[in-house]
Amino acid sequence: MQITFLHAVNYLDIGIPQGISLLSAILREHGHTVHVIDTTFMKTNSYIRPNAGATIYKPTKYDLHDLVANDPVVDVVQEIQRELNESPPDLFAIAAMTTNYQYSIDLVRKLCIPCPVIYGGVHPTLCPEEVLMEDNVDMVCVGEGDDALLELCDAIEGGNDYDHIQNIWVKHEDGSIAKNPQRPFVDLNRLPVPDWSLFDERHLFRPFEGEIYNGGFFVTSRGCPGKCTYCVNEVLQQICKDCGPYFRRMKPSVIAAQLKNLIEKYHATWFKFGDDTFLLHTEKEFEELHDLIKPLHIQFGCSVRPDTVTEKKVQLLRDMGCVAMSVGIESGNEGLRKTKLNRQISDQQIEKALQWIHQSGIRLSTFNLIGTPTETRENVYETIRMNKRLGVQAANVYILYPFPGSQIFQKYNVNILDKEGKIIPMNQAKEFNFSNMTKEDMMGLQKTFNLYLNLPESLWPIVRLAENETDEGRLIFDSLTEFATERL
Repeated sequence: MQITFLHAVNYLDIGIPQGISLLSAILREHGHTVHVIDTTFMKTNSYIRPNAGATIYKPTKYDLHDLVANDPVVDVVQEIQRELNESPPDLFAIAAMTTNYQYSIDLVRKLCIPCPVIYGGVHPTLCPEEVLMEDNVDMVCVGEGDDALLELCDAIEGGNDYDHIQNIWVKHEDGSIAKNPQRPFVDLNRLPVPDWSLFDERHLFRPFEGEIYNGGFFVTSRGCPGKCTYCVNEVLQQICKDCGPYFRRMKPSVIAAQLKNLIEKYHATWFKFGDDTFLLHTEKEFEELHDLIKPLHIQFGCSVRPDTVTEKKVQLLRDMGCVAMSVGIESGNEGLRKTKLNRQISDQQIEKALQWIHQSGIRLSTFNLIGTPTETRENVYETIRMNKRLGVQAANVYILYPFPGSQIFQKYNVNILDKEGKIIPMNQAKEFNFSNMTKEDMMGLQKTFNLYLNLPESLWPIVRLAENETDEGRLIFDSLTEFATERL
């Protein structure tokens, strides 16, 4: 039978999704036909290049916009419907996080879909009944879908009942729901290599330090033992409490074998390990991984928690090809970090971790949050000063978003829907505002964070003018961004 996946993301939000590519590999191994409808490169008349704030980076000979310059403008709904009509599937599957669920369901509501529709992913796992309330949705996969989706497809193909498949919730014609229990977690070591072949090769575009590479995301573990108040990991652990250990990782030998396969098939030389926190692997595991990966001659980046960093791990990763690490600082105020975000990490741990990374020559970037409950402008300046003091040049900056099920979502009884009943998108996170700042302050600080970081403090009064969404503010912002880039 044919399964068609919908990868519903914003235009040019590149990166082959691990979930769909892995499910595709599993289904194909068992004789099913797989197709992907991907909105990443569906250009529309309404597209406006976003301004996410000052980003200090080395320019490349060409960028992603050059690669899509000659792409035709399309109507996304019409394009998806055309593909459905040309190759009608037997099952239509959509993977969604909270960040793209609204976009995906808006599309589904406008389509004429000739088969059952199933949703999977983090958001449907957190809110299965909400998703099943949609007229066009027939099933939801709660939890992991590796084995569940294959069992479902085999049942549909064989004309068998699929009302009792573990992990699958099925909506009946009378509106009742078969809420099936979850199965044990899958053994990550028996999963196949992700199938990148169904996706546009422009997903593999990877600029880094002025050069362009071929590569993509690769995940070596699942789960995170952390209980940060802004994250959904804690509630996911509760939902999956009977499935086995929540945090699991592949064996080093499996990781290396799968990377080698991707290198040979897709000429990939640059990988971003998409693990929630890559350094949860032990030093012993990294020693084994080092000996297996170093001969592959790849470059890679990863995201880490400061309290998992050791000097030995950093040295091992650098020698095996790590060229970039993103570290979660979140807040430069230790009190806010511990009491409001439940990040039980001291300033000393952060400083030591970043010093080891910086001294190794690995390119260092950080994750930072604005809008923490009770946070003030001065607290944000504390975060900027911590980054600056520790030699950070590139910072990823987000306004806190209360994801469904997170501690902050529950504590503040958050409604994430706007007046029209649609999920407020992440780029409008200022609307929640748990801080002691104005919405304008949060947006301005997010926009200029990297300017504050990379320019002398004597220029901060001018940077503050660049926060303003006025003609003068935008002119100052553009000038300062150009100046900061030239100083690299």
